[in-house]
Amino acid sequence: MPVYESRLSRKGQVTIPAEVRERLSIAPGDLVRFESTPEGLRLFPVTNRVAQYFGAAASSRKTLSWQEERAAFEAGIAGESAADE
Repeated sequence: MPVYESRLSRKGQVTIPAEVRERLSIAPGDLVRFESTPEGLRLFPVTNRVAQYFGAAASSRKTLSWQEERAAFEAGIAGESAADE
C-alpha cells in the first residue's frame, strides 16, 4: 500500500495528494470527514445527496410543480441506491 506525506501549513492545512483525491473521487470544494478509530484517523468523502440532485429537473425548461420536482429527486436517489447494491 502506498504511503503519502504532506506538510502542515501555519493555518493547519494539508494538501491531499492527487492519487488520494482520485481514489476518493473528491475535488476542490468537496467536504471530507475525519473519523477517529482505534487504528488511527480515517478520511472519507462527504456525500450530500440533496446538493447532488438539486436542480436536476430544471433542465426541462418548463416550470415544474413541487410534486414533479420531488418525484425527480426521489427517482435520482432511487437510482443511486440501486447502483450501490
